[in-house]
Amino acid sequence: MKSLKSKINTKLIIDLNISVFYILISMIMLKFTLPAGETTHFLSRGYVLAASTLLILFIILVIFSFIYKNFKIKKKFDLPKINDFFLLTLPMSPVCGYLILNLEYLNFIGFIYLTIIPLIFCLFFCFVMPVLLSYFGSLNMLMISGLSFSFTILNMPLITENPNNHFFNSLLVTQGLYLIIPFIILYLVYSLNKKIAYTVTIVFFLMGIVQNSFIFFLKNDTSESIVQNRLEDFLQNEDNKIIKKNNIYILVYESYPNLETLDYYGYDNSKQINFLENNNFKIYHGAYSNGGLSVTSTSRVLEINGKLDKDGRHYLSGNAFSLEIFKNNGFKTIGLFKSPYFFGSSPIGWDEYYPKANIKDIGGKNILKALYQGYFRFSIFEDNYDYSKYLDLKNKYLKAVPSEPRLFYTHNGYPGHSTDKGKCRSDEKQRYFKRLKTANLEMKKDINNIKQSDPKSLIVILSDHGPYLTKNCTGLIGYKKKTINRYDIQDRYGTFLAINWPENYNNIDNNIQIIQDIFPTILSKITKNDKLFDELKVERKFFDRFQTKTAGVNVLNGIIIGGKDHGKPLFKKRSYQLSN
Repeated sequence: MKSLKSKINTKLIIDLNISVFYILISMIMLKFTLPAGETTHFLSRGYVLAASTLLILFIILVIFSFIYKNFKIKKKFDLPKINDFFLLTLPMSPVCGYLILNLEYLNFIGFIYLTIIPLIFCLFFCFVMPVLLSYFGSLNMLMISGLSFSFTILNMPLITENPNNHFFNSLLVTQGLYLIIPFIILYLVYSLNKKIAYTVTIVFFLMGIVQNSFIFFLKNDTSESIVQNRLEDFLQNEDNKIIKKNNIYILVYESYPNLETLDYYGYDNSKQINFLENNNFKIYHGAYSNGGLSVTSTSRVLEINGKLDKDGRHYLSGNAFSLEIFKNNGFKTIGLFKSPYFFGSSPIGWDEYYPKANIKDIGGKNILKALYQGYFRFSIFEDNYDYSKYLDLKNKYLKAVPSEPRLFYTHNGYPGHSTDKGKCRSDEKQRYFKRLKTANLEMKKDINNIKQSDPKSLIVILSDHGPYLTKNCTGLIGYKKKTINRYDIQDRYGTFLAINWPENYNNIDNNIQIIQDIFPTILSKITKNDKLFDELKVERKFFDRFQTKTAGVNVLNGIIIGGKDHGKPLFKKRSYQLSN
């Protein structure tokens, strides 16, 4: 009995040594092959801990070898059972979730690419490497070590995205538990009953599919949308015909805040405001958006609607209600973007546009890169695009004298928002203020170019949403409503808005409150229908993700609904009148 027990103990120590050694070399291998990011940062710290653990286990192994002289190495390769491949559903479960939630970025080739590469990754670390090392140790332990390791690596974007869910408020501890807990549970269950292990992993995989499919369809639900031929009805009204054909420039500056919000941050932007006012711009203080993300916000500007029938990229691809109105009135529409991030699978409707790329053509590779970096950063689609090229092309358009009426729309990259990692960097605001200075210079150059080449034009300066600089610098999911104040909401949904109105436009003030009011007010001034603003204006409330962005706090007609400042105006300084 003593001999059998010592044999089991010795074998277990050998198997643990080989398994930890396997994790160590896997970490080192990936540290120098994966793109730099959160995953490689984990691997850099992880292989030090793995090496320390291996050293301790090796010392124990040496002690055991002296105590039990019949110490032997296995010296035999083993092969997995066919049913063991069902276990791949564990590490592939997060990949399946990424596929479902990012279908808007994927064509067929991208879908296959994002499926096959992680599958090969899992096969290599879960079966190929364990089989090679099974000559020295237990194939079962090595295989399950590979499954847990692959599961952790492929889950890294989910682990890093919300620091509020980290165990003991530590990213490293959370990453370590993702590696250790699945190993312990799966190894014990597999050792006791393989069929139960197969069943548990498959059920876990299927539950992930159901959950992510529900999220996807909820995000793309259009059941409440009222489908009607708005364009045809609009064009049939003679009073809606455009009679003032000044060229129109819509310049969107990424995450540029309202003046009140900047004052709260402690930044003095008065020089920029003075520049705008000296150039005949009216500042619309207290403006905000009914969407908290670039696509969801600006697509509603172009479509002039709160409830969208299609994904926002359909409208940003040039297929929006407002753009069709101008096309039917002899305007050329031009859409200029810093990257193809704003284009989806819909056909491009702009008369001229940049870049000449479809996001679905690069979606698979970019998402895979983000997956292995361990963080789905918002700028992943800009990696292969030179911002200076975008600036050069924009300058060329703005300096040119138009030969025909045009609506020029562009969305830049500055000042930009926080990293969206769920935790503010110590110098987050200082970084932002530096980028804001760059944005101010770009804005001045844009305005000067237009003023020189097209002085009678209509110019709209706006932002899409706020910079996300308060609390955790991202969505406020997990925060209690009572902790959300007006500045947290301004920081996410607040926008900047300034308009240079040509002299031949009427002076009627349409009480502009949200950036989605831009086209209703423009159309009311360039047609005979001075009631268009009231006919077209969009409902003043958040339509997009406010449950996660502001913990369920909404804004209705400029008044905060819920949270610490319930019943109070979103902005203290406003250019609009609040409704009774």
